[in-house]
Parts: sequence; structure tokens; C-alpha cells
Amino acid sequence: MISWLRTLILRRIERTGRNSGSPTIKFENRKIAAIGEDLYAGEWLFLRLLKANAFYLPLPSNSYGIVIHPDGTTQNLAGGLHRVSPGLYKLQYVDKHERFDVTAPISELAMDGEKLTLTVMVRYRVTEPITALRIDKPIETLIEHLQTDVAQYIRTHKHNDIADSPTANGTSKILSYFTQRHADRYPLSRALAITGIELKEFTGDKEYINIRRNELLKEQQDKIDKEQLNRQKDIEKLKADHKAVIDPINAKAAADQAALRNEILYESNKRDIQLDEMRQQSRRRHELVVKAVDAISQALEHSGYSRNSTEVKSAIGDLLSAIREDKPETSQASSKNAKNGPRTTSNDKIEDLTNTLLNLLKPKR
Repeated sequence: MISWLRTLILRRIERTGRNSGSPTIKFENRKIAAIGEDLYAGEWLFLRLLKANAFYLPLPSNSYGIVIHPDGTTQNLAGGLHRVSPGLYKLQYVDKHERFDVTAPISELAMDGEKLTLTVMVRYRVTEPITALRIDKPIETLIEHLQTDVAQYIRTHKHNDIADSPTANGTSKILSYFTQRHADRYPLSRALAITGIELKEFTGDKEYINIRRNELLKEQQDKIDKEQLNRQKDIEKLKADHKAVIDPINAKAAADQAALRNEILYESNKRDIQLDEMRQQSRRRHELVVKAVDAISQALEHSGYSRNSTEVKSAIGDLLSAIREDKPETSQASSKNAKNGPRTTSNDKIEDLTNTLLNLLKPKR
């Protein structure tokens, strides 16, 4: 009977809590906790006698439910019915969602001497709500530490290294830096976890920026000039290689052309000499033929001197035969005769026969 009555009472407490629903909890800026309504267990004597001491914890989805027992014990309880010892229980809600905050602008000198100003946005969430409640102003403490880390981050990096870039394993360089320093801050690191760090504002000294811009422009111009110089060297090398290949070809072509020109000139001179020799030979042959005809005419004329007619007729016959057989010598024959030494030609034969005939025509004493 008592057990049945206790179960009935507990079910009623649970049903009443469920019917009331979970409250809407709004957390103030930089506040992770909000005070909930007090919870009573065993408020009436008959509840204590039946040992039906319980309360229903209404818990919204965005909160942890931290219950403080009458003896000061603190528990992180889930929403629902909880059987506890009789007494008054204090309730605090702790934000479960991921939150974000922004640091104040922090100005420091970077390693390369430039004055930089950074503003960082941080994302965080509560991981151990009980530990977080034991820290006075945990969010303000977190932000103060982050601002200190920002100043140290500027002092230990150069301008070009400030902006975020992935590390070898693909994680954020800035996030790794801040989470490593945050991990050493116990118990704050157990209460709050940093889930993200981003640079919201990044400004530098204007004069230094102008100097840096000029240096970058000069570096780029130097790089361009160097590339152009290397390209010009490559072109000159190509020209030299081309010249080394072309010059022998041109020299050989010039030598071949000169040799051909000399050969043509030699052949032309040779032909001129041969033509001149042929003209001389033709002129001499003409003279010899005229002389021979005159000799034959004298032989045929009547003479008062005694002649050996047989010898004269024989000489005339031989002379006529030599004239009929005689042909103009070609250049090849002249050249061959010149190489092989002196040789009796048809002209010489005609001349000899003509002289023989003239000697026969001379009067004998």
C-alpha cells in the first residue's frame, strides 16, 4: 500500500513538471550562468514519511542543469524526475551552446619592427559547467588571457606570418597557437574549450606599409629584370650556338662558290685559248692552201726550163690529196697534241709538200 502510494505521488510530481514545460533561458553577454527557480523535495511531512522526496528538473536544450544540494554538494543533472533527500535545492542553468566573443584591438611591434593591431574573434563552449561556476568571471578571464596571447603572438611573428595559414596536418596555425597556450591554464582550460580563432581586424602602420609596398615593388621589379637578363642571356647563347653551326656552313658554301667560280674562269680561259689556237690554225691553213694553189698553178704553166714531169705530177697529186684530207683540228686534238709534245700535223704536211713542189719548179743549172 505504501509503495503504491509512493509511486503514485512520484508520478504526480513528474506529470506536474512535464506539464509545466522547460523554461526559456536567456544568458547575458559574457555570462554563462542563469539562476533557476528553487526546487523543493519532501516539503510536506507525509511525503517524508512515504519517502516520496523528489523534484522534477525542467531543463531546456541549450543548458546544463546544475543543482546545489542543501549540504553544498553540486551536481550536473539531466532533466527529469530525481529522488533526493528532503530539502531546498538551488538551481543554476549553464549555457551549453557554442558562443563567440571579440577581443579589444591589441597593438604591438612585430618581429620585423612593424607596429600591428589585431582584433581576434574567438569561439568557445562550456565543457565542465561545475568547474566553470567555480571560476569568478570565467569569460572575462578567458578574454583577458586571449588579449595577452594576441600581444605575444604579434611580438613573436613577422608581418607576413601573422595571417592564418594551414599547418602541415591541415589545422589552423592561429588556432593551434592559442589552444596550446590555453591548455596550460588550469582549471580554465577544463571549464571552457576554444573551438575557433579568427582574425577580425588586421591593420599595420601606414608608413611602414608604404615602405613595405615599395620594397615589394622593388623586389618584383628586380625579379622581372633578372628574368629579362636571363632571357637575354639565353637568346645570346642561342645566337652563339646558331652562329657556331651556321659559320662553318657559310664558310663551306663560300669556299665551294669560290672553287666553282675559279673552275668556271679556268674553263672559260681554256676555251678562249683553244678558240684562239683554232683561229690561228685556220688562218695558217688558209695561207698554206693559197700557197699550195699558187704552187700548183705555177706547175701547170708552160716553162722554158726542163722539169721532171713525173716528179711534178706526183708532188701535185700528193699535195691535192693532203688538201682533201685536211680538216680543222678540234680543241681536244690541240690539247692532246700539246700534252704529248710536238707532232706533224696536216698543215705541216701541206707546207712540206708545197715546198717540195716549189723546189721541183725551180730551174736546174
